[in-house]
Amino acid sequence: MDTSTQPTDLHEQINSWKEEVREVKEEVGLMRERLEQIALSKAPKEVMSRVEHFENRILRQREVADEMFHDIKQCAKKLADSPSIVNHDDRPVEDYDTIQGRMETFQKLYTELKSEFNQFMSAHG
Repeated sequence: MDTSTQPTDLHEQINSWKEEVREVKEEVGLMRERLEQIALSKAPKEVMSRVEHFENRILRQREVADEMFHDIKQCAKKLADSPSIVNHDDRPVEDYDTIQGRMETFQKLYTELKSEFNQFMSAHG
C-alpha cells in the first residue's frame, strides 16, 4: 500500500467502491427484468438459450457483488481497527491492497458482462 495515502482517502475510496457495488447490483436487477421480458415472449430456442446464459451470469454477478460489498465493509472495519472483525464464509478479512485488486477484477468482469448483454439486447431486445 502506498504509505502516502491518507486514511481519509482510503475511506473515501472504500465508500466509492461500496457505491459502485450498489450500482452494479441495481443494474443487474434491471438486466434481469429485461431478460424476463424476453423469456415471456415466444423467442426462438437459440435466443432462449442465450437468455438462460445471461440469467446465470447475472445471478453470479449479483452473488459476487454481495460478497464484495461485505468484504469491503470488513476491510473498512479493519482499517478502523475495529475489534469486531467477522469472517464471512471462512474468507479472511482482506487488506486494502487485496480488496483493491479484487475490485479491479470485479469492475473488469462487470464491464465485459454489460457489453455482451448490451450486444445481445440490441440484437434480440
